Amino acid sequence: MALIAFTGDLHMSNRGTLAGRYVLKDGINLNLLDRIKALGRICEFVEENEVDLVVIAGDVFDSSSPENVAIRVVVEAVERLSERAPVVLVKGNHDGSKGTEKANALSIFGQIVRRFGIYVSERPEIIPIVSNGRKIQVFTLPYPRKSAITTNPEYRNLSPEELARLIGFKLEEIISSFTAQIDRDALNIIAGHLSIAGGIASKEQIVPPFDISIREEFLRKFDLVCFGHLHVPQKYYCGTIARNGFGEEDMKVGFKVYEFKDKEFKEEFIELPARRYKTIDAYAFLSDSGALEGLDNEAVIRIKGRVKRWELEEIQRRIKALNFQYVLNSVEVDDESVRIDDEDVDEEPGIEEAIKLWASNKDGVSHYIGRLIETAKEVESKWLSSRI
Repeated sequence: MALIAFTGDLHMSNRGTLAGRYVLKDGINLNLLDRIKALGRICEFVEENEVDLVVIAGDVFDSSSPENVAIRVVVEAVERLSERAPVVLVKGNHDGSKGTEKANALSIFGQIVRRFGIYVSERPEIIPIVSNGRKIQVFTLPYPRKSAITTNPEYRNLSPEELARLIGFKLEEIISSFTAQIDRDALNIIAGHLSIAGGIASKEQIVPPFDISIREEFLRKFDLVCFGHLHVPQKYYCGTIARNGFGEEDMKVGFKVYEFKDKEFKEEFIELPARRYKTIDAYAFLSDSGALEGLDNEAVIRIKGRVKRWELEEIQRRIKALNFQYVLNSVEVDDESVRIDDEDVDEEPGIEEAIKLWASNKDGVSHYIGRLIETAKEVESKWLSSRI
C-alpha cells in the first residue's frame, strides 16, 4: 500500500488581502496567517501518517518575487515535510518568471535539494523516486513560459487564442511521450499546473481569456493525476488551502490523500479550517439577531440589500458590538436611503470592475483584459505594502 498527500495553490504572500483589503492583526497579515495555519495542518498529517510522497502542484507562492517571510514559511514547511516523505514541487504560473526572465520563486531551493528528498520541477521531466521500497515515477508538467514560444519568429504574430491552443497541443505531445515511458512495476503519477478542459475555476480567480488547457483523454493512462491551477476541489484538483473572497464562501478548502493498493486508489478529501466569508441580507440581519450565529468573529461579513440611512447605522452598530474581525461593505448614499451593492466589496469600484468599465467602449482590447487586471492588482499590492 502507498499513501500520497496532494496539495497545491498555496499562494503564500505577505501582500495577500481579505476580500480586497489588506488586514493586519498584531503586525501579522491575516491572509498569510490563514495559509500558515493550513500548511501546518498538512505537515501534521504527514508527520502522523506513513506517507510515501507529497505532491505540491504549483503556485507555492503568489508571485515570482515572494517576500522573505513567505519564503521562510515555505522553506521550513517543505523541509519539515521532506523529513517524512519525498516532496515534489511543480512550478505554477504565479511561481514562474515573466517575459524573458529565467529566475522564478522556486529557485530558492536550488538544484542540490534532490539529495534531501525535495524535487523542484521547472520543466517537463520524469522524476524516479524510491520511497519505503516502492518505485514511483512522477511525470511533471509545470506551467509553460509563453515567451519560450513567442521568441520563435514563426509564432510571433499569433493571437492569444491561437497561442494558447498551440501550447496546449505541444503539452499534449509531451504527455504522449510520457506515456511511452510508463513503468508498469511502478506507481505512475503525473503532476502539473494547468487547466484541464472542462475544469471549473473559482469565482475569485482571474483566469486569462484564453488559458492554456489540455484534454482529459491524454491523462487516462497514468495511475494518478495531481494538478493545480483551478482553486475549486474537483477531479484531478485538490483546490486551494484558504478562501479568497465572497465568491468562495460556500467552497470547501483542503487537500487530498490517496491510498494506493493493488492498482486501485481510494481518495479522501481532508477539509482544512478556513476563514469564513458570509453574505447576509440587510433586513434578515436587522430582523434576526441570530443571523450571525455559528460564525466566529474572524469571519468576513458582507451585508447586502437596500436600507434607509438609520438602518445602515444600526447594522454597523450591531456588527461592531459583535466584534467581528473584519467587515467590508459597499455603499451608495442618496438623500433617502443607502444602497449596499450586491457585488462590490470596496467604497469605490474594484480594480476588475474599473478596468472592464474602461474597456467597455474601447475596440480591440478584449484580449488583454485579463493581463491588465493582473498587472493592476500587482501594482495595488506593491502600493499597499509600501504604506505599511
